[in-house]
Amino acid sequence: MSRVKRSIRAGDLSEVISLIHDYEETVYGKVQTSLKMIRDLVLKTGREDKVGLWIHDVLKGVSFLTHRDHRLPSLLLTVRDKGTEGYIEDLIESLIESGKRWKAGSAEEKSIIISANTPEERTAFEKAGFSAGRHWHQMSRELTGMSVPDDPYLVRPFIPGSDEHALYEAYETIFADHYDYHPSTWEEFNQRFFTPEVSTDQWLLMIDKENVIGFVLSRADDETRIGEISHLGMKREWRRRGLGRQLLRRTFDGLHRAGMTHAALLVDSDSPTRAALLYKKAGMTIQRTFTRYDLSL
Repeated sequence: MSRVKRSIRAGDLSEVISLIHDYEETVYGKVQTSLKMIRDLVLKTGREDKVGLWIHDVLKGVSFLTHRDHRLPSLLLTVRDKGTEGYIEDLIESLIESGKRWKAGSAEEKSIIISANTPEERTAFEKAGFSAGRHWHQMSRELTGMSVPDDPYLVRPFIPGSDEHALYEAYETIFADHYDYHPSTWEEFNQRFFTPEVSTDQWLLMIDKENVIGFVLSRADDETRIGEISHLGMKREWRRRGLGRQLLRRTFDGLHRAGMTHAALLVDSDSPTRAALLYKKAGMTIQRTFTRYDLSL
């Protein structure tokens, strides 16, 4: 058959790696995803939630759907040629089918969320009923040796086996006023953040009188040499004091010592805490902007 759409298998890994890296080179200008991350995506995503599209035995696109509370974060990437929009439309059907399966097993609302980086993606997502949400920036900065000033509050590494509940309580308090916040139970939070695959080596807590008032969660990728900052939060009453910037400088220093050449993160361009401005003041620049699309099921 000239056109085959099926579940991605372990034996397809090399083709998936090639497609994702080619896409990143073309759209982002450089490879951003490590081999380990792609391998985990292929091997750990449920069979019905990972789909590839082959045309004349050439992989033209992939889609992956994952699960996080009420959100179903998804990835859809295709080669860029004259058939691009058709590939995207075909794979969107698979994403929606996967999402409906997750919805069928849950009493709560479910929404597929996905990012659009190209005009073809935006057109196809909107045609399929997705709604454009917020615009997000990918920001980064080069890491070099830097002086780290004394902090007015204690900043220390996260201690596994001791700090889990304190981090959970701080996280739920800090992000309650952020876009698309969804309360998590301790069990949900624990399952999301504290797994064998998640390293806490680059996590930092800011402490005032034994209470966690802020934190940064980041990880070092030895393959790409990019330190990814996934979460930075500060309790409301401690904001606007420069403490977030100090936490960032501590993080940059730790990532540099771990051998990272760059630090990167994603930020909501309309964040109520003006997070993008904080990151700019810390020396980070916008590398690209993309649109988040949502489809409620």
